[in-house]
Amino acid sequence: MKIFTLTHFLRHVSVSRLHAFTQAHPIAEHLRFDWQLPAEVIPERLNAAVADILNQASTGAGAKANQSVCHAVHLWHDDLRRVHLLSNDLAAFEFRVGLADDAQLPETLAQWDVRDLALWAFHERPQLFRDVELHLAFQAKANGRSWKKHRIEPGLLLTGERSQLEAFSREVAKLYEKAGAGRSTHIEQSVCASDGSVQYTIYVEGPITALSHFTEHRFNRVTTRIALETALVYQPATGDIESIVKGGAKNHKAVLQLFTKYLAGREMAPQRIGKMRYSLNELRAGVAMHDDLSPLGVDRVRLKRAQLRPRTNTASAIRFEASPEQDQDDALELARKKLHVENLFEAEYDLDAVCILVYLGTGEGHRSKRFSFEVYSAGSSTIKNLSEKNQPIAQAVLKSLQLAEPEEAFA
Repeated sequence: MKIFTLTHFLRHVSVSRLHAFTQAHPIAEHLRFDWQLPAEVIPERLNAAVADILNQASTGAGAKANQSVCHAVHLWHDDLRRVHLLSNDLAAFEFRVGLADDAQLPETLAQWDVRDLALWAFHERPQLFRDVELHLAFQAKANGRSWKKHRIEPGLLLTGERSQLEAFSREVAKLYEKAGAGRSTHIEQSVCASDGSVQYTIYVEGPITALSHFTEHRFNRVTTRIALETALVYQPATGDIESIVKGGAKNHKAVLQLFTKYLAGREMAPQRIGKMRYSLNELRAGVAMHDDLSPLGVDRVRLKRAQLRPRTNTASAIRFEASPEQDQDDALELARKKLHVENLFEAEYDLDAVCILVYLGTGEGHRSKRFSFEVYSAGSSTIKNLSEKNQPIAQAVLKSLQLAEPEEAFA
């Protein structure tokens, strides 16, 4: 089950590991629970007990104590959600590779369910858990519009000094100052055990924004600064370096130059790898037009066909075909329903090819016209097969979807 539901998740983890996780968690200070109950009733009773202490804290006296209880409960929920997101075969493979040389492992670990493995790693090997979490988060955004791949020298000895890491992150933050970002930053360095790559994840204090949320069952709006994420992955064996940076090729170039200057000790000229590709993965969250194309007669755009390729088996592909009628689910909505995928959709599948259906309004009382064209992540499309009238409309649709960026040559 891909959508996180606490009661469902608790039913599918062993009681012993759930007990160990809960006892090591801040919620243990506030939770009174009988772990000697029959195993089949523990998930439901535990969920009810947590809900009960949250309700008591929301209605009781003593604001400071209640705040501590609410924080512990919300943290417990969020930590279990993070464990759920890593309860899959991709994460389990990374966990097992990272634990291969660990002499203190339980003898039965190889037979554990992926949920048990993720839950155990969360509180027993927190650094490994975080490394895998960051690695999969990067992979989910790879081949997207903000992702690029370059090559620098292999075998670089990158510094791990905190002062240099923080200096690097502060310089990255300056790139976003024009967009209203603040100066506060946070940087994490992690290593992927399966391929030996080194990942740097930078969080920059974003522009001031307001979020709508509920606090103690009351609706509120809170002013906050959302963290802007920038990440780089360096492969020492090949010199390949992948980056996820907002702001286009110019910002990619700037971040890579800062990376070599502060972490490698000297500036280098990175070389772009591969030809221009269409970043179809940007469509996984839905078709979002960034320009008004109504002057061209475009009424609506949706996906008629979508071909997805599982990351665990790139030799196979899954194709979904949707009805051409506007009021029906498009191809990606069908894919989510058929695959029962929600939270991990981006981490498990790459969008390999799509058929984009464009609806043209013809005025009141007339049936709208439509045409379609195919786009492939490798960089090709069937736009040239369209009529001379529809070709510029299709090009405008591609530009509005922002599936490709203009290349900027490196000096």
